[in-house]
Amino acid sequence: MKKNKKIILTIFGYLVSLSLLVIVFKDTNFERVFEYLKKIDPFLVLLALLLNVIFVWIRGAYQKNNLHITTPNIRTGTSIVSIGVSLFYNAVLPTRLGDVIRAIFISLRDNIKKKRLLPYILVEKIIDFLFVIFFFLLIVIIESEDEILSYLFVTLAVIIIFIITLILYVKFNKKVINFILSIVPAKFNKLFSEINHEAINGMSCFKTKNQIAKSLVLLISGWVIILCIFYILSYPFIDQLNLPNYSAIYFLFFSAVALSLPSAPSGIGTVHYGLYLAVQILMGGDIPNNQSDLVAALIISLHLLLVMLDVIIGGVILLVYRQKNNIRFINNRFFL
Repeated sequence: MKKNKKIILTIFGYLVSLSLLVIVFKDTNFERVFEYLKKIDPFLVLLALLLNVIFVWIRGAYQKNNLHITTPNIRTGTSIVSIGVSLFYNAVLPTRLGDVIRAIFISLRDNIKKKRLLPYILVEKIIDFLFVIFFFLLIVIIESEDEILSYLFVTLAVIIIFIITLILYVKFNKKVINFILSIVPAKFNKLFSEINHEAINGMSCFKTKNQIAKSLVLLISGWVIILCIFYILSYPFIDQLNLPNYSAIYFLFFSAVALSLPSAPSGIGTVHYGLYLAVQILMGGDIPNNQSDLVAALIISLHLLLVMLDVIIGGVILLVYRQKNNIRFINNRFFL
């Protein structure tokens, strides 16, 4: 039954991807698109590749710092390599399985229980998404008219309050959980205690001021690197289409949202459509016919190059680490 569900979800994801690709590229002249793609500057791609290497290192340090309290035996090398593993498999497998494989990899290499890692990865993804939304809304507020500012400020306030609540929940966890256990029926005490334990494992990065500060610096640094990669790879098209300089933030936000939807591997179709919507918004709602092929080239090149960066960096890390440590497969399926 579970296998059938997976097959159905996979087929559904591919159908979604195909449908969105048709919508985005139905009127595209691919000969003209190819001419635009041939003009991409290799230096910009190499610069983005270098930045992606730095991102993997920063993200590995971020993960190591966040897991340090609950899993002190996690090694820096394992954490960094696991990020590369995750990037590679997220690019080539559907449903973002790279994050699950990341937990499996760390578990096998440093003898850490997966149930300690999976809650953290879930919390990490929530924080990442809130962070992207936060900075996207800041840009929108700067560029918006007065009548919608109040709604945007309320949204920002909700995000900030949510993050502060998480920090306070971890900081005063014993008092909070004791209060909850005192008001719920005794038969639910064990359940609430187990849920709380796993939640705290996932949010261990909020336990001390130093850890919060270090995590915040690494989190911001990592996302600044990603934003720079988006800007570098899209800059030639931003310039030709006369789009605003902050366009890369729109591309990043809509790509992040699109990757959360069911699709073929690498967000094929969903990311293309997300980028298409971003360009539409930046252009005021309509894409002129004489610029539609240039927009198509932007969408194709940005998605393709981003996937290539992850596959190259993750693939090299996998191959080097495999040869060095004689690692073969996980359950005869995942090449590690």
